Amino acid sequence: MPHLTLELSKNLKIADEADLLLKLNTALFESGQFAQSKDIKSRVYHATDSLIGLGFDDGEHFVVAHLAIMAGRSDEIKADLVGRVMSVLQSEIGKSYKNVQYAVNLTELSSVYQKAIV
Repeated sequence: MPHLTLELSKNLKIADEADLLLKLNTALFESGQFAQSKDIKSRVYHATDSLIGLGFDDGEHFVVAHLAIMAGRSDEIKADLVGRVMSVLQSEIGKSYKNVQYAVNLTELSSVYQKAIV
């Protein structure tokens, strides 16, 4: 845990997605909230169809990050985790794109969430 899922608008292309995920995982791990780096799982999905507003092609893009963590952390810790993700996204994607709408949403997993390593 945690799980980080990125959703990108259709025309937003990341040159090196693996590098972006590594930077995001590193930022989360450096928070000190996760025991092992391999506990952090991240992935990128591209919307096959996406629309901002009424569909005028004005060069806008979006990135939505969904961060799911186990319950029990303070609001300050949650805000720090969200801020770390937001900072990396803006820094890395902002090198290549302008007019990007960024969003980071943090959710807490259910108390009955299960994980198995076999």
